[in-house]
Amino acid sequence: MKQVLSTILLLWLTSNLSAQPEMRRVELSNYVFPDFVEGTVKQKSGEINKALLNYNSLTEEMIFDQAGQKLALDKTGNIDTVYILNRKFIPFGNIFYEVATNTPTALMIQHKTEVIPPGSNTGFGTSQTAAISNITDLKRAGSAYKLKLPDEYQLAPKTAFWLKRNNNYYAIKREKDFEDLFSDKADEIKKYVKANKIKFNNMNDLIKVTLYSN
Repeated sequence: MKQVLSTILLLWLTSNLSAQPEMRRVELSNYVFPDFVEGTVKQKSGEINKALLNYNSLTEEMIFDQAGQKLALDKTGNIDTVYILNRKFIPFGNIFYEVATNTPTALMIQHKTEVIPPGSNTGFGTSQTAAISNITDLKRAGSAYKLKLPDEYQLAPKTAFWLKRNNNYYAIKREKDFEDLFSDKADEIKKYVKANKIKFNNMNDLIKVTLYSN
């Protein structure tokens, strides 16, 4: 009987793990992509540059690999768009947002990660010190730019979502944020959210409701 239950549990775990979307991999790394891949940097001047790129969600920088050295793109004010694996990123100050929908009012993803250093309180009853993000020390040591932090560190994804309309950004955390922005469709949005059991911390659900609202 125990063997049967173990087999069922193994099959269930395998099925659920394989069903996870590709975007879940961001939770295992401080980078959006599992490796550096060739991407395109389009300048506002129209100039196009190719480079091995990845987005660091810990430092919130667009990183390029130059002969093994990890460097952040600077002069972001001159950059129009960065393209990586059919995904699009646009600068907002010194950071980049991912464009999730090509709609008049677009859903934007702010990839963020908080690092919990050794000796920090993780919220599970440990007798450790305060949980803080010591990014400065990690950057100084070069660890913040590696694909994987040392095992003693823990990562906590803090992804944020925004709606961009006419170059203005609106934080999206709940249903009312959509209803306020699309006030003429508030009733329809309320019905759609309820019928589709939309969760406002789920990227795929937010894409659905953004497309519907537009």
